[in-house]
Amino acid sequence: TEDRVGLLSDITRIFRENSLCIKRAEISTENGKAKDTFYVTDVTGSPVDPKIIDSIRRQIGDTVLQVKHNSSLSPKPPQGTKIGFLLGSFFKARSFQNFKLIRSYS
Repeated sequence: TEDRVGLLSDITRIFRENSLCIKRAEISTENGKAKDTFYVTDVTGSPVDPKIIDSIRRQIGDTVLQVKHNSSLSPKPPQGTKIGFLLGSFFKARSFQNFKLIRSYS
């Protein structure tokens, strides 16, 4: 694509309007041509829905958009249970500790 003022802004606006998150970007120009690569996911970190890709293709242009799958951006297994458990244990320990301090003064 021909590089121009506002091109990067337009591309990121289109991603934002389609609820995509840019995980990584490689931005460069060579001889007046923009060579930008964006690694994007949906807001949950999952691969982008093909319908959204088609919508972006219509907005940006078929010849400009090339889609490749990158497994390193695939969602990781959920670890919320461990974190929640650790935080829950921390707060439980803190509240018992505080209770013990209050009890010791009575």
